[in-house]
Parts: sequence; structure tokens; C-alpha cells
Amino acid sequence: MAKYDGVIGHPLLTVEEKEDELTLVFHDNRFLFVKVVNGKLTTESVPE
Repeated sequence: MAKYDGVIGHPLLTVEEKEDELTLVFHDNRFLFVKVVNGKLTTESVPE
């Protein structure tokens, strides 16, 4: 699960909810985007 190493241990600051997407904002400007694509959850972490 190295994909999430950039956010593990960082405090969660805010959660933004949009249609079919959640954006989790962590300390040090780290973002985790959780989306529904074709009925499945997908994630993208910035920076990785």
C-alpha cells in the first residue's frame, strides 16, 4: 500500500464532498481524492 505512504500519519484537516468524489486534505498540502468510476472506488494521492 505504498500508494498511501504520503498521507499516513499526517493530520486530516478537511474533507470536501462533491458529486461522486471526496477530497481529503491533509497537513503539508497532501490530498487524497476518492472517486466513484464505473461503480468502483478509485483513489489518487497528490503528491504521491
